[in-house]
Amino acid sequence: MARIVIVDDDELLCQIVARTLAPLGHVVVAVRDGDDALEALWENGPDLAILDCALPGKTGLTILREIRQSAMFATLPVLILTARRSEWHAKMAITAGANEYIRKPFEGDELIATIDRLIAAATVSRPRARLLDEARIADLRAVVGGRQADTLLAMMERDIAERTKVIITALAERDTATALKQAHALRGAADGVGALELARQCHRIEREGQTDSAPIAACAIATIDAIAQARVTSRNQATRSSA
Repeated sequence: MARIVIVDDDELLCQIVARTLAPLGHVVVAVRDGDDALEALWENGPDLAILDCALPGKTGLTILREIRQSAMFATLPVLILTARRSEWHAKMAITAGANEYIRKPFEGDELIATIDRLIAAATVSRPRARLLDEARIADLRAVVGGRQADTLLAMMERDIAERTKVIITALAERDTATALKQAHALRGAADGVGALELARQCHRIEREGQTDSAPIAACAIATIDAIAQARVTSRNQATRSSA
């Protein structure tokens, strides 16, 4: 059984997909607006996403690119289900990171077979919790250079410390609005550097009503230490390379 998020503004189409997949035990969550797609993924933690290309708000390909840029969902299987029939559109979707491309109207057997194949091929439906994605840090250093990367990472350390302090104070004072706002902002930044455990702690405050500040406080300290260590490691590697 899989949890599947479908992003499509056609209510009937969403119902057809849900009825097609329900006998197999799959749970389908429909999202009608492209602007809500990424938040729906965070909220539902799906095993697979189905995207239309033409949507209110963000387009399917824009959402797809955001998914692939997110540390949390970079490996999430994504199926494009669309009325766009040209090979050019299909190639664009695959290039942007789609795993499969099906044209509407679709055959139920084709949809089922494709989804079964994608879920079976996904070796990891959700990335393991980790303090920091070192590959993302290496990519940052390669793109902007070592000095600029160190500056950005130092800013990230300060941002985590400052926002976490605000969140802890807001939770203690039962200032829900401030806690949610800061947790949302910190989640986005944490996801960007692959600090998935910190991102998940923020999500628990946003969506699950977590009021205990101890878990996010401990996670923030550990994440800051991991970033600082990554900076030292990267500098040492750069020094050895230039020697």
